[in-house]
Amino acid sequence: PPPDTTTPTVSFTALSGVVAGTIVVQASATDNVGVTSVQFTLNGVSLGAADTVAPYSVSWNTTTVADGVYTLGATASDAAGNTATTTQQVSV
Repeated sequence: PPPDTTTPTVSFTALSGVVAGTIVVQASATDNVGVTSVQFTLNGVSLGAADTVAPYSVSWNTTTVADGVYTLGATASDAAGNTATTTQQVSV
C-alpha cells in the first residue's frame, strides 16, 4: 500500500477566549487512518502528557500563571508521524 501522507485534522472544542480557575481544554482530532495522540501545549510548552484516547483533553489550573494572554496549542499525530497543530489565544 502507498505510505500514509495525509495529516490529521485537529480543533479545539468549547474553548472560550477568557478562562479562569481549573478548566478542561478539549480538542477533536481525526485522521484517514487514525489519531495516535494529541499533545496540548501552553505557549509552546507541553501541558501534561500526550492524550492517546478520545475525547482528547487536559486539565489546566489557570491560577498557576499570571493574568495575561496565553497561546494554547493542540498537536494531533498519526501512526505514520504526520502531525497537525491548531492554536488559540486565551486570556486569564
